[in-house]
Amino acid sequence: MIRRKLFSRLLASLLFLPGFVGTAHAGLEAGEQISLTIRGVAADEQQKITGIYRVGESGNVRLPMLDQLVTARGLTPEQFARAAESAYKTAGIYSQPAIEVEVLKGGGIDGPTVVSVGGQVRRNGDVPFRKDLTVLQAIDGAGGRNDFGGRNLFLIREGKQYCLDFTNLSHKNILLHPGDSIQVEQKGIIDRWKGQDSVVKKLME
Repeated sequence: MIRRKLFSRLLASLLFLPGFVGTAHAGLEAGEQISLTIRGVAADEQQKITGIYRVGESGNVRLPMLDQLVTARGLTPEQFARAAESAYKTAGIYSQPAIEVEVLKGGGIDGPTVVSVGGQVRRNGDVPFRKDLTVLQAIDGAGGRNDFGGRNLFLIREGKQYCLDFTNLSHKNILLHPGDSIQVEQKGIIDRWKGQDSVVKKLME
């Protein structure tokens, strides 16, 4: 009887030792949302990475500035955080990133948790939404404009389209909403802005 109690206590303690795999540490699954926070890098770099991400159907997560997806399925949040740190180090992007990951219960915040960025950017796809995310930060999260990227940006919000000017700082600092979509148009021979100031002002109110 005493031996059984000692064994049970020993097993319970082992479940909480680092590196011990047990039922106390459930792995991440496709469809789950995680909150990722990065430290150990410059403040403007933290804004590019810190945010809410979704584990894709493939079991992987796309993180900003990384060409390769980071495997998440089956990993604990702690293990995924270490994998993400390693990915940024291996890519030569950050030397000493410190990443923390938490699983968002109940699917996280209501509604879409990403903005879509496409057109003439280096990586088309979703960028994680966070509070005070700007147009410029979203484009940076997609790797920035490519060599063909023009000055005209199209913001699609709730079925309406707005034309922004990438050369205008106030346009680049417009705050985005969850579910917004940005398209960077290809530059033409004469790269003129196609929008109207009166329309853009409504976005700044």
